[in-house]
Amino acid sequence: MTTNTDRVIETLQRWPGLDDDQLAHQANIRPRQQVNQICRHLESLGKLRRSMGPENKTVNTLIDDTATSVWQK
Repeated sequence: MTTNTDRVIETLQRWPGLDDDQLAHQANIRPRQQVNQICRHLESLGKLRRSMGPENKTVNTLIDDTATSVWQK
């Protein structure tokens, strides 16, 4: 079964640098706040970088492709 975390990671592997709104749309995750929570947690694990993008929105970029296995521990 694919989790929302898996969907976030897979989406960011395809399209790095998406903001939370774009990521929620591309990964088809509702509500959008789930994406924010997942990304903040992955950031706290050192698996994702959240930085200010060109439209003053936080964008997400994976640091490590093994993020899924770390999330499940």
